[in-house]
Amino acid sequence: MISLYYILNFLLISIYPISRIFRLLNFFILDVPDELGTTRENSIFYTIMAFAVIKYLRSYSTIQFLSSLFFTIKIALITSYLFVDTKISILYGGACLVIFVLCSEPKFNGKTKIQDIEEIKEFEEVVGVKFRDNEDGDIIEELNERFNKKQKGKEKNKKIQNYKMTEMVFAEFYVDWADTCNYTKEIWANFSCKYTTKGLKFISINLAKIPRLAECYRINTSAMSRQLPTVILFEDGEEAQRFPPIDEKTNKIPKVLKYGKKELQSYFDLEKRYLATRDL
Repeated sequence: MISLYYILNFLLISIYPISRIFRLLNFFILDVPDELGTTRENSIFYTIMAFAVIKYLRSYSTIQFLSSLFFTIKIALITSYLFVDTKISILYGGACLVIFVLCSEPKFNGKTKIQDIEEIKEFEEVVGVKFRDNEDGDIIEELNERFNKKQKGKEKNKKIQNYKMTEMVFAEFYVDWADTCNYTKEIWANFSCKYTTKGLKFISINLAKIPRLAECYRINTSAMSRQLPTVILFEDGEEAQRFPPIDEKTNKIPKVLKYGKKELQSYFDLEKRYLATRDL
């Protein structure tokens, strides 16, 4: 079933060509050619096409591309109406804003084998890590010690030769308010369906429910963060790899600029991990 979000946005975009075909407004000013012989309408159309190509190349998933495309087209149409009639432009922009507020974009709800983790104890059991509580109930001290020690060791070849003998868990750390987490759900869900075995599991953790894990693994969960989602590969309870990766020179976690399915498959060596554990 098609989401109401897509239906309403499609109707908003359709208003312009309908009003153009039936001449409901005076579009004369958009038809006046410039010095190069290109009309304002064509210039706006070419700009939309350029942005659409850029958005497609930079999109993490189909959901993100459609969302970006709707936004770009609506901005272009608001601009077009501004040349025709300021009041119409304001009215159209208001309609776009109302739909944006009342109708959120759909989230990925396809097939997945990712296990949702709700509590710290559940995280400990699945990943195979044990936190040490102190008098204040703070659980992060021990893991911070492990984290710092591991960075100095440069990951020690990541146990590549022992995939079959290693318990591996991919943990996706996310928050609901980060759009990137919504856009990349499809990627990790597909990975989980394709690569899950007895020795290779996929889990997800909502950091809004377990905020202390964000501090523990140094994940920035602010609304402006570009580190979300952070995916960490655990091998026998210890962090082996993460995306976005840690800069070995500065020991800092950079911002994510691009999630690429093929790049992530290669980065985490998913095919070899799956082949090594599928018959366990």
